[in-house]
Amino acid sequence: MSTTLDFAAFLLARGDAGLSPAAGRAATDLVCDGLAVAALGAREPAPRHLAEMAVEAGGVAQAVLVGQGAPLLPASVAARVNGAAMHVLDFEPMWNPANHSLSTTLPALLALAESCGGVAGGKLLVALAVGIEAQARLRTASGMFEPGQFTFHPPGMVGAIGSAAGCGILLGLDAPRLAMAMGIAASRAGALIANVGSMTKCLHCGDAAAGGLEAALLAARGFSADADAIGGPRGWGRAFGGDRFDAAILTAPAEDWHIAGPGPAFKLYPSQYGTHFVITAALDARRRWDGRGAIRRVVVTAPAMAYVDRPLPATGLAGKFSFQYTAAAALLDGRVGVDSFADARRFSADMEALLPRIAILPDPRREGRFDRMRVDLEIELDDGRRLQGMCDGPPGIWGRPVPAAALREKWRDCLAAAFGADRGGAVLERAAAIGGQGPRDLLALMESMAAPG
Repeated sequence: MSTTLDFAAFLLARGDAGLSPAAGRAATDLVCDGLAVAALGAREPAPRHLAEMAVEAGGVAQAVLVGQGAPLLPASVAARVNGAAMHVLDFEPMWNPANHSLSTTLPALLALAESCGGVAGGKLLVALAVGIEAQARLRTASGMFEPGQFTFHPPGMVGAIGSAAGCGILLGLDAPRLAMAMGIAASRAGALIANVGSMTKCLHCGDAAAGGLEAALLAARGFSADADAIGGPRGWGRAFGGDRFDAAILTAPAEDWHIAGPGPAFKLYPSQYGTHFVITAALDARRRWDGRGAIRRVVVTAPAMAYVDRPLPATGLAGKFSFQYTAAAALLDGRVGVDSFADARRFSADMEALLPRIAILPDPRREGRFDRMRVDLEIELDDGRRLQGMCDGPPGIWGRPVPAAALREKWRDCLAAAFGADRGGAVLERAAAIGGQGPRDLLALMESMAAPG
């Protein structure tokens, strides 16, 4: 018996069954969200560095680098750069269990589709659902739900395997070859939590996308991996889950696809998901402030989450992973956007003055799982007044979906900032209609995203 082969056969059967209406809508929304945040993220330094190095190396012309104005490059190279661009702003959806499943999968599928001369949009959506399903089941089977448990960044743990599974669908791999693809990809797993808050974090997702694509292409050629690289005694499950790993979860029945239940938690703020609780609580407290009195002290009561307890982040980018910084940005500006994490904002006078006044009070009784988390925030003003705010789930969390109009506004804003309003609007129209489009339409969509704004 091979857990990996069983898992591959299960995923193929799910793909053959097709998407429910809810899953189809979710997959389309994910394509829109991913392309919108990738277009905006492509302007950041990390994807630009990756693109420059890729162009210098050159290679066969297969796929677009989003927003870079570069020539077509090999599919795996495009997947790596575009995956990094899709993740660099931390603006892509969150999943339960916690993971970044979109930037590890969608860029690989798009690049592979381009290299094959395009695929039907409906097939792409099924492959995306399979890639995300694989990651969700691996994350659940690992038995790790609290962020404090992680030694490795989740997309580095499971992203390459999900990418390989989705790409295997597009390539038409049978179960044995799909199992080989996932086994090859399992040896690409990793990504240190230490690099969260640096440029390297976005490379975790880009590398996973590229590694999974390469694994699927190798398997299609007959390249082999261990027969049970996921479930074997020295396999992925033992390496990343230890005694907690439960292989039965990989093929357990489910009412619908993971993309539909619980589905994505779409983000309205471009930062680590735990900080969305702090931002929401800070905005809640700020609404009770009449503007009189200065802030003397801020206390944030939250689960013990050391990796986001960063009193003085070294850069604006690191501020995306700081409870203190995101609270300060929300309190000072009444909003949190992409510009909130520029170095100029991080080192502005009012930010420098407020950050030392923000204290984090870890409460060991509170869970750090995003689906069970609560954050309280209290502002103490210099006139003695105290203002409270609370968040037990930010806008968009599971069970509280972002209104469709707000989600489309996010996509329009991202694409307009990247390409201008007219071109961005045209990209969004094409992406939103992808489920009914043919191979040439997909090629046209990617071509429309190639040049910078």
